[in-house]
Amino acid sequence: MHGDINGRIAAVQQMAAELRAEAVSEGGAVRVVAGPGGEVKEIDLRLNAFEMSGVELGELTAATVKRATADADRRLSEEIRGVVGDVFGAAQEEQL
Repeated sequence: MHGDINGRIAAVQQMAAELRAEAVSEGGAVRVVAGPGGEVKEIDLRLNAFEMSGVELGELTAATVKRATADADRRLSEEIRGVVGDVFGAAQEEQL
């Protein structure tokens, strides 16, 4: 069983390292690709982004980053919950 648990933990660690979530602002001016834990991988500004004021663009970018990182965090949490549930379920079955 420990080999299986270690394998699942390694798989989650790999997923955390590779996980990407994308968010696009309304109107498509800003596109962000992020990983879990607030790691921003890419910020892409479309031509219409440069028609905004600096404040508007900053706020839109920050909101889009927040959505992308929240999605990445949620997806990683779901994966971790699945692994933890499987591990505890297997441990309980062994005790029976």
